[in-house]
Amino acid sequence: MTYRLSACCDLEAAEHQWHATLARRPDLEPAIVLQRRLVTRSQELAAIVNKKLPATLDLTPAQSAEKLRRHTPILVGEAIVVDAQPMVPFVLGFCEDLLSGEAGGAAGRLGETLARGEIDIGSLMAASLGRQQEAIRSKAHHVGVAPDLLWLVAELASGPIAYRLQRQLLTDLPEQEDKLRLATDRWDHGFCAACGSWPAFGERIKPTTRRSLRCSFCGSAWTPRLRHCIYCDKAGASLITAAVEPEQPSRHLELCRQCGGYLKCIAVRRPTAFALLPVEDLSTCDLDVSAVEQGYIRPAMHTFVTGANLPCPPPVVT
Repeated sequence: MTYRLSACCDLEAAEHQWHATLARRPDLEPAIVLQRRLVTRSQELAAIVNKKLPATLDLTPAQSAEKLRRHTPILVGEAIVVDAQPMVPFVLGFCEDLLSGEAGGAAGRLGETLARGEIDIGSLMAASLGRQQEAIRSKAHHVGVAPDLLWLVAELASGPIAYRLQRQLLTDLPEQEDKLRLATDRWDHGFCAACGSWPAFGERIKPTTRRSLRCSFCGSAWTPRLRHCIYCDKAGASLITAAVEPEQPSRHLELCRQCGGYLKCIAVRRPTAFALLPVEDLSTCDLDVSAVEQGYIRPAMHTFVTGANLPCPPPVVT
């Protein structure tokens, strides 16, 4: 019951934000219509994941703390096992949702490929959880589907699992796990301690001045060093703050003249709920546009050497 109430509240908050965004930017209506479908399906998947997490990995708190000490995100390089059975309808459902967007026919071809079993859903989800982008892209090329689209669908389907895993591994810790809690508190990299992804944005909880980063994939929150670029770690004059709209001081950009990366920053009354992260990301897309127009980018995902295998189809029985 608690989860259902939370999910309803999240969807109501999403609808409120979509209406507000649409009032400012009518041109975003197609994107909002698509996002509504994706977020609604994601909430349905989250309800199933909340009942029974369809992923397992053998990792102790001490091993997690040691990985963080070595500056390695916890999920990276782990042998994660995912039960594909509850995931298949949602993976195919996300392909159906994307049919209505710009992906069009490419999403249809991807759905057909996945339905035929040419890509094993369980290993695809595990590769996504481990942020094995190149492995997934290589598999897409191998079977003749759009690499970016396969990565997106895998991310949409594995996101709720990633959220539960990061809560289990990093946030909801027993009191006696002091070493892991200390290692987590000391994490000051720009990429996520749980999965290694870059943040969607930084958020400052009003009225404090402390800024937290919010992972674009698993929703983890962490606090890096102030006045350091989250991408290249440079400090000082190379990092500048730019207000896109002076009348809205709660929204601004952090721009790094050293590496050319940018970060959106917003002020909020409370941490953004996991389900609302993509909604907030879309509602602040004018900040992205402003950054790109000034020549700044979001860098490619941080690469970690893991020796991971490609997500492969099931073996052929002869």
